[in-house]
Amino acid sequence: MYRLKRMISLVFLFVVILPVFGTVSYAEEFELTAKAAILVEMETGQVLYEKNPDLRWAPASTTKIMTALVALENADIDTKMKASANAINTIPLDYGIAGIRAGEELTLNDLLNFVLIISANEAANVIAENISPSGRIEEFIDLMNNEAARLGLKNTHFTNSYGLDEDNHYSSARDLAIMAREAMKYPVFREIVARKVVPLPDTNLRTSNQWENWHIESTNKLLHSTSQYYDRVTGIKTGYTGKAGRCLVFSAVNKEGLELVGVILGTENYDILFRESQELLEYGYKNYKIQTLVSSGEYYGRYEVVDSVDNIPVDLQTLGEVTHLLPTSAEKLQTAVTVKETLNTPFIAPIEKGQVLGTKTWYYNGEEIGSVQLIAMNDIEKTMAAKIRDKTIELVNNKKLRLITITVVIIIVAFIILRLILRSISRRRNYNRRHYRF
Repeated sequence: MYRLKRMISLVFLFVVILPVFGTVSYAEEFELTAKAAILVEMETGQVLYEKNPDLRWAPASTTKIMTALVALENADIDTKMKASANAINTIPLDYGIAGIRAGEELTLNDLLNFVLIISANEAANVIAENISPSGRIEEFIDLMNNEAARLGLKNTHFTNSYGLDEDNHYSSARDLAIMAREAMKYPVFREIVARKVVPLPDTNLRTSNQWENWHIESTNKLLHSTSQYYDRVTGIKTGYTGKAGRCLVFSAVNKEGLELVGVILGTENYDILFRESQELLEYGYKNYKIQTLVSSGEYYGRYEVVDSVDNIPVDLQTLGEVTHLLPTSAEKLQTAVTVKETLNTPFIAPIEKGQVLGTKTWYYNGEEIGSVQLIAMNDIEKTMAAKIRDKTIELVNNKKLRLITITVVIIIVAFIILRLILRSISRRRNYNRRHYRF
């Protein structure tokens, strides 16, 4: 009985302690409740997870990523912008605002802080009016759609600057990830979306301490998350409407510098949104890492060389490096990564050290991810017999030399024939002189 109780206690202790020291592997069974999602690598856009990535969805305030991107492409960050009554009053009453007043002047930097940190809708309209050449928000929307076309977004179209639900206003998880990666190329965008609190500015109408500060914290609560798999969350933007549900475009970086970008669209509440966003990030960091498949200087092999002095073989080594974001699972790695080798055989002397004698190329899921050259590690000399043979063959095959030789031979033969003819004539004359004297 004592043994049974002790065994039960040990099992219970194991179950309690296990979550502390490790997490369940997500592997292939990992699934989200969100309507659409994607996880990609920041620099290359390599997809690590996707669920309905091209489903057209109401983007809500994740729209503001494109608003900020177009703004940064068309105006300096310190540009002064003036708020109009139209920009403020056209925002529906139940949509979040910063409380900007008509006639108030703010910099683009101030407005982007409001737009991206606390999702202030009127701030997006102020940006749109001031950047639009005509001062009309509709013209700024055209710039947004032009940028979407430039980025190759196939499932995105905008009809407003801040994310109002409208029939022809939509995007997708994949397109939002592309937008986010493009916007994160701007250091000021990166700096803003990583902030947890909005900095309140001085304006022509008030000082910073005169703003209503009931709404100053970032809507992106994922910024407060911690994990053993990533170092910190680096952004980016929340979104919510009744039609869109809870949405989030997010990013994080680990200690190795690997940055991932994720999108989750259409969860039921914010608890699910931020939980699944963190789970998706952890899935990526746990199941993928940057791996070096080959480094420069690795020994490749030894091969026989035709016409080599003393039959000395050539040794090959790699020149170049191939690194790529790959699955941590050895089984997945074995099935997903393939290699193609090309050698310029047969190897024939002479060979110089460093001479390229082949290539080795790696493929991940059928797409090329890198290649290295295979170079000689040692010099190989050609035998004297082979040199004489090759020189003879070269002379024989030299058309110009062959033509000259034939010409010389013809001249020599002609000269010999001429000599013979002349000698024959000379003998005949001498004969006639001896036998026909008067």
